Amino acid sequence: MICCEGMENAMNYEIMVKTEKYKVRDGRVLNDIETEYFIRSGEESGVFNYVGINFCPFCGKPLSRGLWFAEKKK
Repeated sequence: MICCEGMENAMNYEIMVKTEKYKVRDGRVLNDIETEYFIRSGEESGVFNYVGINFCPFCGKPLSRGLWFAEKKK
């Protein structure tokens, strides 16, 4: 899901990535948020850092599965 133009641009430039956590092969995930949306940064020797996010950094829309599951249980 692409919620806004800012996210679309970030995904086109591969600053933001939509993938499953277990599919990250070119770096490491730095936090333990249940999400499929990550901010990718800092290539050092071919290794990136991935930070899972709950909300779109551009428009604020909820993205993470954890938030979706919490809403579903209510």
